[in-house]
Parts: sequence; C-alpha cells; structure tokens
Amino acid sequence: MSLTVKCFPMGPLQENTYLVTDEATGLKAVIDPGYFGIDVAGDIQGRENLKFILLTHGHHDHYASASMYTEAYPDAVFAAPAAETYLLHGGRDNKWMALSHGGGTCPEADRLLSEGDIITLGETQLRVIETPGHTEGGICFVTDKEVFTGDTLFRLSVGNTSLETGDWPTLENSIRSKLYTLSEDLIVYPGHGPATLIGYEKRSNPFV
Repeated sequence: MSLTVKCFPMGPLQENTYLVTDEATGLKAVIDPGYFGIDVAGDIQGRENLKFILLTHGHHDHYASASMYTEAYPDAVFAAPAAETYLLHGGRDNKWMALSHGGGTCPEADRLLSEGDIITLGETQLRVIETPGHTEGGICFVTDKEVFTGDTLFRLSVGNTSLETGDWPTLENSIRSKLYTLSEDLIVYPGHGPATLIGYEKRSNPFV
C-alpha cells in the first residue's frame, strides 16, 4: 500500500489541502478541502478518479471549499467526523471565521467517521483515530506510512485549544495516547505547516 501525497497550502489560513493518490490504482482522495483550484482539478483529472473528500475536523478553514468539491465530483463520498456536529453546523467562533474568510458552509456529510473506521482507497487503507482536543470531534487518518493529523499535531507545535470545544488536557492525552504510540517512522502531514515524523515530535516537540 503506497500513497502519493501532494500538498496545497492555500486555504483561507494557509491550511494544507492534501490530494492523495493510491499508486496501485490511481484513485484519489482529498483530505481537508480548504482549497480548490484548477491546479487540484488538473491533478485529479477525470472526475471518476476522486473517490473521497475527507475532513479531519470542523473548522471553516479546513472545509471552506468542500461544497466546490461535492458539486464538481458528485460521486465522491464526503466523510466527516461523527463527533463534530456542533462545529459542522456553525458554532459561534466558526461562524466568525467563515465570515472573516469569505463565508461558506459545510455540506452534509455522506458518511460520518468514528474510531476504527476504515477508508479503502484502491489498495490503501486509511484508518480513523479519534483525537479530540483542538476540537471535540477531531480525527486523524493513519496508513502504514503516513498520518494526517489535521490541527492536532504540527511540526514542533500543537493545535490551539482556545476556540470553542477545544480543551488542552484532552489534546495532550490524544497526542500522547494516540499519536505518540504510532510508529516513529510515520510521516506526519499536518493541517498547517511542513511535514514531520512521529519520532521527531516525540523527542523534540516542546508542547507535549
């Protein structure tokens, strides 16, 4: 199982939108659809190639272009965290964020994701782990080589817990008990900023 990962750091708050491709089949998924442009569409090519639109958590910068994807690729499954209902339907801080960055609402999810769920993309499986703390319902997607952490864990930093539904002790526990127990060789693809490694963060991240 191997993925090709391409990052588009161009969402409303320089959020990382990832286009991942299963190398064996060419099937694709978008992770955190904050940005959509002709560059992404060109890499997707035929609309039949995009199978999933995946969301790590319910902040506006991560789903800002979700409706553009669901309209352009109606056969793709939009999957969002099951425990993120409050933020996905607005929330005080989220409504402010949306208004500050061009508006936009999150479409209804076709599939709600919880701990242990599997996204099968060709020959690649992305396993869902629940990592609340930055928000109450945040999730990460794990393969045998990568983990897409949304705003839970960054290179030498962690997610902000001062917004609605955020909680520092919960975030710390999610990182220590869920992410830091993964293989140290896993590449971390965060919601903002550069990629890193689980092992490097365990040794060097000053926050956890």
